[in-house]
Amino acid sequence: MHHTALAGLPRLVRVAEEVRLRGQTAVWVGLAVVAYWLLAWLLDEPVDAARTGIPFAVLAALAGSLAAVVSARRVREGLAASRRPPRPSVHETRADARDRRTRLAGLVVLGVVLLLIFDRVTGGEGRMAGLAAGLLLAVGLVDWLEARRWQAAERARDSLLYVLVRPNALVAPFGVTDVYEIVRSDHDHERRDLESEYVI
Repeated sequence: MHHTALAGLPRLVRVAEEVRLRGQTAVWVGLAVVAYWLLAWLLDEPVDAARTGIPFAVLAALAGSLAAVVSARRVREGLAASRRPPRPSVHETRADARDRRTRLAGLVVLGVVLLLIFDRVTGGEGRMAGLAAGLLLAVGLVDWLEARRWQAAERARDSLLYVLVRPNALVAPFGVTDVYEIVRSDHDHERRDLESEYVI
């Protein structure tokens, strides 16, 4: 009953780690798409460099610019309005985090594979590969750089910064969201208190 009740609560995740892993997932899947296109080109499959490169450049520029603006605002407003975590929440365990991120990566890969199949069936000659790679690489790189800003903020404040993830969500919100701050000394104190509850 106790674990069932906890399972329905929002989960606190380190914002730097969440954003970094989200960015890494996007970058690696984007690089896989690029590798797929290069392999198809080397094997003389029906792909066209111009029809792939132009969508890639356009979407990478647009998505990267928009993601950079949102990222800067997310960090600025999150740090300015950080507060203590709400009571009805729990810290996400490593097992839950691994399961959630594995499912997210699986869905992203499945979506990209379907796009590439659609491109092949419709004779797109690589357009979808360009769009997918441009979007994933641009957004992923911005997230990766944003994670460093969160880590720098944690060091400067000597605290840990968290965001809430809904119980059934696969990823933290991409937009501006509430950020919760725990001073490192308070976090260590809370962890010792939690561990002492299970000492037999």
